Amino acid sequence: MAPWGMRGALSLMHVTIDEMVLRTSPGTFQLGYMDGTTFMAFYVGRSDSDLNHCLHNWVGIPSRCKTYAPSTRAACGLRHRGLLSLDQPTLYRVGSRMDSAYSRFVFSYAPSSNAAFDNECRDYHDLGGRDGLDNEHHPLPPPGSLWHCVIHGLCPSNL
Repeated sequence: MAPWGMRGALSLMHVTIDEMVLRTSPGTFQLGYMDGTTFMAFYVGRSDSDLNHCLHNWVGIPSRCKTYAPSTRAACGLRHRGLLSLDQPTLYRVGSRMDSAYSRFVFSYAPSSNAAFDNECRDYHDLGGRDGLDNEHHPLPPPGSLWHCVIHGLCPSNL
Protein backbone atom coordinates (compact mmCIF):
# COMPACT_ATOMS: atom_id res chain seq x y z
CA MET A 1 0.00 0.00 0.00
CA ALA A 2 1.37 3.41 -0.96
CA PRO A 3 1.53 6.38 1.42
CA TRP A 4 -1.33 8.86 1.02
CA GLY A 5 -1.17 10.79 -2.26
CA MET A 6 1.49 8.56 -3.82
CA ARG A 7 1.30 5.81 -6.40
CA GLY A 8 2.97 2.46 -5.79
CA ALA A 9 4.47 0.35 -4.17
CA LEU A 10 6.02 -0.70 -7.45
CA SER A 11 9.06 -2.82 -8.30
CA LEU A 12 12.09 -0.59 -8.73
CA MET A 13 12.96 -1.91 -12.19
CA HIS A 14 13.56 -0.03 -15.45
CA VAL A 15 10.57 -1.61 -17.19
CA THR A 16 8.19 -0.80 -14.29
CA ILE A 17 9.37 2.81 -14.12
CA ASP A 18 8.74 3.24 -17.87
CA GLU A 19 5.31 1.59 -17.62
CA MET A 20 4.10 3.57 -14.59
CA VAL A 21 5.88 6.96 -14.56
CA LEU A 22 4.63 8.25 -17.89
CA ARG A 23 4.85 12.05 -17.63
CA THR A 24 7.99 14.14 -17.91
CA SER A 25 7.36 16.09 -14.75
CA PRO A 26 8.82 17.16 -11.43
CA GLY A 27 7.86 14.88 -8.57
CA THR A 28 8.77 13.09 -5.37
CA PHE A 29 9.44 9.47 -4.52
CA GLN A 30 10.15 7.12 -1.65
CA LEU A 31 12.37 4.05 -1.92
CA GLY A 32 12.19 0.95 0.23
CA TYR A 33 10.83 -2.57 0.21
CA MET A 34 7.72 -4.56 1.14
CA ASP A 35 7.26 -6.18 4.54
CA GLY A 36 4.27 -8.40 3.77
CA THR A 37 1.70 -5.97 2.38
CA THR A 38 3.25 -2.86 3.97
CA PHE A 39 5.61 -0.54 2.08
CA MET A 40 8.64 0.30 4.22
CA ALA A 41 10.16 3.68 3.27
CA PHE A 42 13.91 4.14 3.74
CA TYR A 43 14.73 7.04 1.40
CA VAL A 44 12.88 10.10 0.10
CA GLY A 45 13.85 12.10 -2.96
CA ARG A 46 12.63 14.27 -5.79
CA SER A 47 13.22 15.29 -9.35
CA ASP A 48 12.96 18.93 -10.39
CA SER A 49 12.15 18.11 -14.02
CA ASP A 50 11.92 14.41 -14.98
CA LEU A 51 10.81 11.94 -12.32
CA ASN A 52 11.07 8.96 -14.68
CA HIS A 53 14.72 9.69 -15.54
CA CYS A 54 15.60 10.29 -11.87
CA LEU A 55 14.07 6.97 -10.74
CA HIS A 56 16.09 5.05 -13.35
CA ASN A 57 19.24 6.29 -11.57
CA TRP A 58 18.15 4.46 -8.38
CA VAL A 59 17.70 0.98 -9.84
CA GLY A 60 20.16 -1.34 -8.06
CA ILE A 61 21.55 1.37 -5.76
CA PRO A 62 22.37 -0.14 -2.33
CA SER A 63 20.67 0.94 0.85
CA ARG A 64 22.84 2.65 3.46
CA CYS A 65 21.79 -0.15 5.82
CA LYS A 66 24.46 -2.61 4.64
CA THR A 67 23.46 -6.01 6.01
CA TYR A 68 19.73 -5.93 6.58
CA ALA A 69 16.78 -3.62 7.00
CA PRO A 70 14.68 -4.53 10.01
CA SER A 71 11.14 -3.19 10.01
CA THR A 72 11.99 -1.38 13.25
CA ARG A 73 14.47 0.75 11.25
CA ALA A 74 11.92 1.78 8.62
CA ALA A 75 10.59 5.30 8.84
CA CYS A 76 7.17 4.23 7.64
CA GLY A 77 5.31 0.99 7.81
CA LEU A 78 4.60 -1.91 10.08
CA ARG A 79 6.46 -2.12 13.37
CA HIS A 80 6.56 -5.67 14.77
CA ARG A 81 5.51 -6.18 18.37
CA GLY A 82 4.98 -9.25 20.46
CA LEU A 83 6.79 -12.49 19.76
CA LEU A 84 9.33 -11.16 17.25
CA SER A 85 12.50 -9.62 18.61
CA LEU A 86 13.00 -6.00 17.57
CA ASP A 87 16.64 -6.78 16.80
CA GLN A 88 15.87 -9.51 14.26
CA PRO A 89 15.91 -8.57 10.58
CA THR A 90 12.64 -8.78 8.68
CA LEU A 91 14.58 -9.52 5.51
CA TYR A 92 18.23 -10.49 5.25
CA ARG A 93 18.71 -7.61 2.86
CA VAL A 94 16.59 -4.76 1.63
CA GLY A 95 14.84 -6.16 -1.40
CA SER A 96 15.16 -9.91 -1.47
CA ARG A 97 17.46 -11.11 -4.25
CA MET A 98 18.57 -7.53 -4.96
CA ASP A 99 21.80 -7.55 -2.90
CA SER A 100 20.75 -4.78 -0.48
CA ALA A 101 19.30 -2.53 -3.20
CA TYR A 102 15.98 -0.76 -2.73
CA SER A 103 13.34 -2.98 -4.31
CA ARG A 104 10.18 -0.84 -4.31
CA PHE A 105 9.16 2.75 -4.89
CA VAL A 106 6.16 5.03 -4.58
CA PHE A 107 5.88 8.34 -6.40
CA SER A 108 3.84 11.48 -6.88
CA TYR A 109 3.95 14.11 -9.62
CA ALA A 110 4.31 17.80 -8.70
CA PRO A 111 3.31 20.88 -10.70
CA SER A 112 6.72 22.58 -10.24
CA SER A 113 10.18 22.01 -8.84
CA ASN A 114 9.35 24.18 -5.83
CA ALA A 115 6.22 22.11 -5.13
CA ALA A 116 8.34 18.94 -5.40
CA PHE A 117 10.80 20.45 -2.89
CA ASP A 118 7.94 21.24 -0.48
CA ASN A 119 6.62 17.67 -0.77
CA GLU A 120 10.09 16.18 -0.31
CA CYS A 121 10.61 18.26 2.86
CA ARG A 122 7.25 17.10 4.24
CA ASP A 123 8.10 13.46 3.49
CA TYR A 124 11.59 13.84 4.96
CA HIS A 125 10.26 15.24 8.25
CA ASP A 126 7.19 12.97 8.43
CA LEU A 127 9.39 9.89 8.04
CA GLY A 128 11.94 10.78 10.69
CA GLY A 129 14.53 12.85 8.82
CA ARG A 130 18.15 11.74 8.97
CA ASP A 131 17.51 9.52 11.99
CA GLY A 132 14.67 7.58 10.37
CA LEU A 133 15.79 7.49 6.74
CA ASP A 134 18.84 6.62 4.67
CA ASN A 135 18.98 10.30 3.59
CA GLU A 136 22.17 11.81 4.96
CA HIS A 137 21.04 15.44 4.59
CA HIS A 138 17.93 17.59 4.59
CA PRO A 139 16.59 18.15 1.04
CA LEU A 140 18.11 21.12 -0.77
CA PRO A 141 15.97 23.62 -2.70
CA PRO A 142 16.01 23.61 -6.51
CA PRO A 143 19.17 25.17 -8.00
CA GLY A 144 18.96 28.95 -8.09
CA SER A 145 16.03 28.99 -5.67
CA LEU A 146 15.99 30.54 -2.22
CA TRP A 147 13.05 28.34 -1.25
CA HIS A 148 12.76 27.46 2.45
CA CYS A 149 11.61 24.25 4.13
CA VAL A 150 7.82 24.31 4.67
CA ILE A 151 8.22 22.51 8.01
CA HIS A 152 10.75 24.63 9.89
CA GLY A 153 11.10 27.66 7.61
CA LEU A 154 14.88 27.51 7.37
CA CYS A 155 16.91 27.33 4.21
CA PRO A 156 18.51 23.84 4.26
CA SER A 157 21.95 25.36 3.65
CA ASN A 158 21.62 26.93 7.12
CA LEU A 159 20.95 23.60 8.89
